[in-house]
Amino acid sequence: MDEFAYPLPIGVICALLGVPEADREAFRGWTVDFAAVLEPEISEAELAVADRGAVALRDYFRDLVEARRRAPADDLTTALVQAHDAEAGRLTGDELLANLVILLAAGFETTTNLLGNGLVVLLRHPRHAAALRDDPAFAGEYVEELLRIDSPVQVTSRKATVPVTPGGVPVPAGGRVLLLLGAGNRDPERFAEPGRFDPTRPHNQPLSFGGGPHYCLGAALARLEAQVAFPLLLRELPGLALAGEPRHRTRLTLRGYATLPMTVNADRHRRVVVPVPAGERGTPTGAGSGTP
Repeated sequence: MDEFAYPLPIGVICALLGVPEADREAFRGWTVDFAAVLEPEISEAELAVADRGAVALRDYFRDLVEARRRAPADDLTTALVQAHDAEAGRLTGDELLANLVILLAAGFETTTNLLGNGLVVLLRHPRHAAALRDDPAFAGEYVEELLRIDSPVQVTSRKATVPVTPGGVPVPAGGRVLLLLGAGNRDPERFAEPGRFDPTRPHNQPLSFGGGPHYCLGAALARLEAQVAFPLLLRELPGLALAGEPRHRTRLTLRGYATLPMTVNADRHRRVVVPVPAGERGTPTGAGSGTP
């Protein structure tokens, strides 16, 4: 996790926002602390840690916003600052800072878990991993199925604006509904043989990033990073293998690994440049079976 799943997404989102490389390790810690607020229940101590992370992020972005006002750069922070200043009243200063914090969190945590979870699934299905390595044009289908079978986000909630009765259970206006996204991704009425990893599933639309107006802000970026990263990693390190049992983090909402030990067979190591996935979609070579 420390060598792959954490550095890649934090590096990408920080580069987009214009955060200097020297500050990115601190950003990782603050974001991990802040993400605890996504859990359905957290202790007072965890809430205090999350609050400190949020304050640190807000204070950092406040300084970055002022720096970009003085010296604009080619980054997303500058674009948001210029949009804010050009349309006075549309976005308050606090809302600008909040959006920058959410952009950072959305572009980091979900992607980290997708990369870790997805890599384990691929290594446990070597025939599929080989097919993806050999033909990265089908990375989109693989990523959708990886999102479905081991969702990086397991739980979300919604507040009812009017009385509703989902599944025969009455929910009053103002009531909250906890949605189990991971369970929905394995609903046998929607997905045939839901426990089977099958990148060829037709009309595969996992719930991992939610839906509606509150669809995950970082979904497109997470998908793109995974579509590029998985084929590249598999081709650069063909001897990559699990080294023991991975250990999950003790979280409900964000499902991912705390540790993910790997080994690389040096005799099989080779370096290959892989293009960004593109081209016609079709049936991945060797896909369609849940067995290695």
